[in-house]
This record gives sequence, C-alpha cells and structure tokens, in this order.
Amino acid sequence: MAVKKVGRFSFESPFVRQLEEGFPWLRFRPELEPGFVESHFERTRNFVRAALYAGLGLMVLFFVVGYVMGYPTNDWIANLVRFGFLAPAFLAAIIVSHIPGLRQAFRTLVVMTALAIGLGYVVLNATAPDELRQTGFAALPVVIAFIYFALGLFLQTALAIVLAVTVAYVIAALLVGVPADQVAYNLALLIVANFVCGIGSYMLEHALRSAYLEGQILGEMVERDGLTGLYNRSAFDRHLDKVWRMAKRQRKSIAVLMADIDHFKAYNDKHGHQAGDECLKKVAGKVAAAARRPLDFAGRYGGEEFILVFFDVALEAATRVAEDLRRNIEALRIPHRASPTAPNVTVSIGVAVVEPAETRHSPAGVIQLADQSLYECKKQGRNTVVAGEIAETHIRTGVFKSA
Repeated sequence: MAVKKVGRFSFESPFVRQLEEGFPWLRFRPELEPGFVESHFERTRNFVRAALYAGLGLMVLFFVVGYVMGYPTNDWIANLVRFGFLAPAFLAAIIVSHIPGLRQAFRTLVVMTALAIGLGYVVLNATAPDELRQTGFAALPVVIAFIYFALGLFLQTALAIVLAVTVAYVIAALLVGVPADQVAYNLALLIVANFVCGIGSYMLEHALRSAYLEGQILGEMVERDGLTGLYNRSAFDRHLDKVWRMAKRQRKSIAVLMADIDHFKAYNDKHGHQAGDECLKKVAGKVAAAARRPLDFAGRYGGEEFILVFFDVALEAATRVAEDLRRNIEALRIPHRASPTAPNVTVSIGVAVVEPAETRHSPAGVIQLADQSLYECKKQGRNTVVAGEIAETHIRTGVFKSA
C-alpha cells in the first residue's frame, strides 16, 4: 500500500496509490471504482437532468418550428420515433432522476436514452425527404457531442454508443439510397467529430478522476491523526455509528478493542517525547495491521490509547485478535527502562462485544464496556487482555447510556 506524506501527515492510502499508478484507461482499482461512479453520478445528476429537459424541449421545438414553416411533419415513422420512442425515453430518465433511491436505474436509463437519441436521429434522417436529408445530417455531429458531454457518461460508454450510431447511420444511408461518395464524406465527418469529442471527453474524465482522488486524500487527511496516520476520534465516532446501525439491521455483533500503552507517561519521562512519538508510530503500525477487512477500523482514541472496531465478530475471535495484537506489540521489543511491568513496551487491551439488536443501549455503551475491560487489565497487572464478559460483572451501575 502506498504511503502518502503531506506535511506532517503520513498514512497508507489506496487513493494515493491509484494516483501514483495512474489510470490511462480511465478505470480505477476494483475497490475504488464503485465509489467514484457513485460520486460522479450524484455530482452530475442535476446537470444531466437539465440536459434531458433541454433535449426533450428542443425535440418538441423543432417539430413545432417545422410544422409552422411548412415542412412535412405527418410522416408516421418520424412521429413514432419522436413521440413513441424518444419522448418516453427522455421522460423516463427525467422522472427517475428525481427519485434518490433509484440511482442504478437512473444510470441505466441515461445510457439507454443516449442510445435512443443517437439511433432515433439516424432514423429521422433516413426518413426525411431527399432534399432535406443532407441538411439534416449536419445536426448529427451535434447529437454526438451531446452524447459525449451532456449526459455525464464515461468515455468508454459514450464511445460505444456513438460508434453504434455511426455504424447505424452508414447502414441506414446506404439502404435509403444516399450516394456512396456522399456516405463516405459524411462518415469522414463523423470520424473527425468522434475523434475531437473523444479527446475532449478523455481529458475531462481524467481531470474528474484526478480531482476525485485528490479530494478523497484530503478527506482522509482530515480524518487521520497527524502523528500515527490512524483514523482520529471524530472518524471513529462516525464509523461506530454507521456500523452500529448496520449491525442492528442485520442482527450482527460489534467488537470494540481499546488498547493502552502501559506506563507511557513514564516512557516519555525516561526516553523523551521524541522517542515517545516514535513509539506511538510503531505501535500504531501494528494496530493498523490488525484491521484487515473492509469494515474493520483502527484509530487513535487519544494520547496513548488506540481503538479498533470489528463488524460481525464473536467474543472469542475478538479476544484472539486482541491477544495477537498484544504479542505483536511486545515483539517489537521497544526498550522501556521505566516500566515495572516488562523491559519492553507492552499494551493492555480491553475487549467488548455487543449485539445492537439485543440491547437497549447506545454505541457509547460498548465503548464504556471496552474501557471498563481495559481498567480490569490494569488491575490485573497490565500487559494482558480482558474480554467484555469478564469485566461486565464489575461494571458500575449507570455506566451504560440509554439509546
């Protein structure tokens, strides 16, 4: 994993790694791509909706203008395309764009609408009178630009659509008897339009992806502890609230591990604060390594205290993780000449496991239970692990907060 260093911040970040690796094919790593897609469509939703309204309005306007100016508007095929094919596609996408819960449906409808616009215009051009067909063709590059830039599509999707439209135009033009040399000339114009729009679309999407990665990195910096690179207290509060609600819905458990470096004040007094900072960084590295799954969380709770959160982990497994972490930190063999517990730096870890669906207490309750378990570790001489069920019998009345 790449390590991002900005000023005094240093932390592992998949976004930094992606930015350093580049994305010439306009695709992120599998774990990052869905987040960007979601962010992109939410950010462009209003713009795309406005473009759909504009497209629908222009289609109706051109029909009305053509009628007023005496152009043929009674062709049943053309009207079927306009009002039986294109108008419903526009309206369906517009309606779904106003429903937040149908995000995936909105994306799908936008793609389908883009294809409908391109193919619909090809049919309209093919059914136009011979004397108007070449004049009408001039609008096809505009339609292509609309597909590339107005509907929030990614380059690869837009490119696939406009290539299908280009092929459809050539086939339709030949079928209705457009001279081959004219078709060849128009095809050359479409290739140029696709090339220009494709380059512009590539540059735009690359810039959007870069901005997304940089924004995520800045967001991580805000949520990270500047010294250790672990998540900070506010990030922990948000994460715990999120997984608590998730666990309550799915009737799963949540494990919280609270670790404290034994006799850390004495370590600072004996070895100095600079050595203390280096000690915190090394311990933080082991804490971070214990959080391996997507919903695992590792943070600095404050001072020499660290906190981990695990979703859907039983008490026995959580205790085992805590014991492994305790041994791994002890194995660092960081000298601690002022510790009455051991010659090297050690930690005490309190473990608490709660099933949110089975308790009336709030997320603060599991934190307090982990803290009480940690207190039991200190009573037992430190450098040990105490699980929540053991400490729960000693919890003071009122230590839990009601939801």
